[in-house]
Amino acid sequence: FFLLIRRPPRSTPKPSSAASDVYKRQRSAKKNGWNDAMGVLRGTLFLESEPLSLDMLAEKTGYSKTTVRTNMHYLENIGMAVRIVGPSGKQHRYRQYRYALVTDAEALRRLLVSTLSDEFHSILQALNQVENDLKAHSSEAEKMRAIMGNTRQFYEEMDRFMELMNHYPLKELIEIIENIECKKA
Repeated sequence: FFLLIRRPPRSTPKPSSAASDVYKRQRSAKKNGWNDAMGVLRGTLFLESEPLSLDMLAEKTGYSKTTVRTNMHYLENIGMAVRIVGPSGKQHRYRQYRYALVTDAEALRRLLVSTLSDEFHSILQALNQVENDLKAHSSEAEKMRAIMGNTRQFYEEMDRFMELMNHYPLKELIEIIENIECKKA
């Protein structure tokens, strides 16, 4: 659901564990429906200990500044990256922006829960619409209602699970689940 134009990098990265990590994130980005640049930028920032400027990101990845800016803006909007504003003085005509990945586990957990909850709500709304549309077609409706009932139950349970994940820190959830597993054994 996130289409952006990709320009191939200007240079071929040397094979290394760092390049391997960048390309793993690139494949991960594709699985999420994002473009290659988003994955490469995430991987590049992941490997850096300090935030990088737009110019540095463009240089390291081989993407144009426009591509970097667009993708970093998107990563910032979904909560996966932050923009740090540097000082502007006589030597800088414009404010200097640097970018870094969000590494706070709790913030990432909230982002994941929110994204999944939004997706589940969208699916449940679509199921409601289909059910309303089926009312006019009674012969097909009964078969579809049975299938949709199971699907609805799954997404309602997943939505409830996301609500619970939102109420407890991740470590507490792991302890709760592990305690249940221990009682079963």
